[in-house]
Amino acid sequence: MVQFARITSLLIISLFMVACSQAPGERDARKVLQAELENAHLAELLNINSVEKLNGYQDNDGRYTIEVSYQLKATASLSDYAAQVKGDENLSGMDRFAMIMTLSALRVEYGNFDKGDTFDEQRVLTFRDSEQGWMPVE
Repeated sequence: MVQFARITSLLIISLFMVACSQAPGERDARKVLQAELENAHLAELLNINSVEKLNGYQDNDGRYTIEVSYQLKATASLSDYAAQVKGDENLSGMDRFAMIMTLSALRVEYGNFDKGDTFDEQRVLTFRDSEQGWMPVE
């Protein structure tokens, strides 16, 4: 019975250590990428199709850096979405201007894309461990 208790304790400690040492992964990267789309007001135009962790390493200062590839998919054509933004009376003039500038930058990067077009991207994201889990470092 005592040996069973020791084995159980060792197993629990081992599981706890593995859980604490887990590195940020694809789910953490997806959260960061989705938040970036939402902050740029592009979540209605672009969806994240897939995220793949390519590499990861821990820095000496406790930060963890991961390299990811991901795919974006357009839910509307850029032209249609731009026309929608230009005609949106709920947006202030300044918000409309900021959105048009953002969409212009997308046009430079991806061209005048259509609904369903996909774009393959790669990024390097850095995280720090916190009480709430892995948090992105700005």
